[in-house]
Amino acid sequence: MRLFARPALRWSALVALWGVVIAVGWIELVQVLLLVWNPFCHWQGPGVAHVTVVSVDRDPQSQITDSVTVKEGRQERDLTLLKAEAAELVPGETIWVLDSAVSDGLRPDQYRLTLLRLLLQYPFLLLLPVAWALWGLRRARLRTAAEPPPPVRQVFTDDFHLRAQRFAGSASGPPEPPAATAPGAEPPGEKPTAE
Repeated sequence: MRLFARPALRWSALVALWGVVIAVGWIELVQVLLLVWNPFCHWQGPGVAHVTVVSVDRDPQSQITDSVTVKEGRQERDLTLLKAEAAELVPGETIWVLDSAVSDGLRPDQYRLTLLRLLLQYPFLLLLPVAWALWGLRRARLRTAAEPPPPVRQVFTDDFHLRAQRFAGSASGPPEPPAATAPGAEPPGEKPTAE
């Protein structure tokens, strides 16, 4: 976390992490509103299964999902997957499936298990690495604040260089004319004489 000792990088990382927290909160809020307002929607809960594809049945009435019959152990299950995912399946293939967080009858109840799909269905899992990163940024800030400031650099010069700088102006060109005085003012260095 030495990289985040600079305030600009630390603030950029904080903005990005809090953006992820807000996005996760928004997705969770949408899922809760679907559960509350849609009478056909119910919480399905997390679930992962390793299954063997038995058959893929095209559903002409649905534009989103197809039905897939799979075997989990000795039992057969009917899954509703996205048409694109179901089209890639071959009978006899073994796959990992992830249950959707909510089931509403319109969208798929299951998906093929990928990291992106896992984070989209259960975005609160992103909060664990975000919390770890925020803790690391806080430690980096405290460590930077506790470090002593860098020492002040002192440059020593000898008398020769000081004298050279003092006489450098007169040796380089003609002397400067005296400063002009305002009308009615006495020139500098002259004292008025009493008569």
